[in-house]
Amino acid sequence: MSDRPIVPPSRVSARNGRDETMGRDDGTTRPAPRDGRQVIRTARDLWPPKGTLGGSNRMLSSRDVAAILAVPERTVRDKWREWGLPAYRIGKHLRWRERDVYAWIERQVA
Repeated sequence: MSDRPIVPPSRVSARNGRDETMGRDDGTTRPAPRDGRQVIRTARDLWPPKGTLGGSNRMLSSRDVAAILAVPERTVRDKWREWGLPAYRIGKHLRWRERDVYAWIERQVA
C-alpha cells in the first residue's frame, strides 16, 4: 500500500465546466479562482521546507539564526564554527543562508 495521501476527486462546475479545486502537495484541496487567475502559493503552503534543494537564499543575521535555534545570539556567534554551520562574511558581518541553517538542523541527530 502506498504512503501517499488519497486525494479526493476534483469537482467540475456545472456553471463553467472547469475544475473547482486545485490539488496541493499535502493531499488537501482548496477552491480554484473562478476568474482564471493564477493561484499564488503562500508560505503556509510551502512549510515545512522539503529537503535542501531550492529553498530560500535569504541571508540571516546572528539574531535571526538565534531565534530559529532558540539559543542566545552570543552562542551563535561563538559556536558557529564548532557546530559546522556554514557562514558568510559580508564586510565585517557574519551572515547565514536560510536554507543552509535548515539543512544543518536536519543533519543534527540526538
